[in-house]
Amino acid sequence: MRMDLLLWYLRLVRSRSQGKLLAEQGVIRSNGNRVVKAHHAVRCGDILTVPQGSRVLVLQIDQLPWRRGPADEALACYSEPTEARATG
Repeated sequence: MRMDLLLWYLRLVRSRSQGKLLAEQGVIRSNGNRVVKAHHAVRCGDILTVPQGSRVLVLQIDQLPWRRGPADEALACYSEPTEARATG
């Protein structure tokens, strides 16, 4: 799945175009590698580091969403890795 679509489907940004801009800024990391393209492929099991205002979210993608649904549906698609909970 494309990075910009994933950010929008998971309700981390308000629009796909905002997801595209965020991905192209180079501030997102996928499995430790900097993302610089909106079409960067995301798969189940990937660890994403996404800035959200003054904090940074570390997410493990458990399943790929198939639509931009309600918030509960989006939350079911990712989890916080154990290492991130211990340090953060």
